[in-house]
Amino acid sequence: MTLAVVALALSATACGGQVRMGAAATFADEPRISQADLGTAAEEWQTYYAKHPLDRSILLLPKADSLQGSILAGLIGMRVADQTAEDRGIEVTDAQVDQFIAQLTGGQTARFDQVAMRFGVAPSHSRRFARMLLITDRLSQGAADEDAAVRQVGDAFAASARGMGIKVNPRYGDAYASGVSLGMLYPPVQHLSLPATGTGR
Repeated sequence: MTLAVVALALSATACGGQVRMGAAATFADEPRISQADLGTAAEEWQTYYAKHPLDRSILLLPKADSLQGSILAGLIGMRVADQTAEDRGIEVTDAQVDQFIAQLTGGQTARFDQVAMRFGVAPSHSRRFARMLLITDRLSQGAADEDAAVRQVGDAFAASARGMGIKVNPRYGDAYASGVSLGMLYPPVQHLSLPATGTGR
């Protein structure tokens, strides 16, 4: 397996509503992602980046102009991946995650935190990021080519995301971005403060 899985694009519908104080994103049946949670993840990312700096040109942040927006996109994306795996009966074990990380890093597993960092994922979430990549790989199996894999995986994630009632606080900007190589998942856009339009915007 390689990290170059697919680039995903989702659209989803969600119910309208007003901003809940302190929420970065909310879900119909799951705990919200609070602004405090997001701030903690961003601070963790920045601390790790200071110790392991990379040229900004090789970072693959979902939102190049917003670290918190990028981190929020990843946190939502990993939840969508988990829900899609549950919906599709895909099981990814801790042992499989360990094996994937070891293979990708040549046994130097601590290096995977640097891989995840490139996508705006804090070290404490890097195993969930690896799990998301494994789920994405499983969903792409059988596709005729890369374009077909993008559609196949995107359709699966979108189907699950539609039922999750995802809403994003507009202070973090547009949480959706079209494909970036190496396949980070982007969540659908539904601002917490806006009514549903049926298009995910």
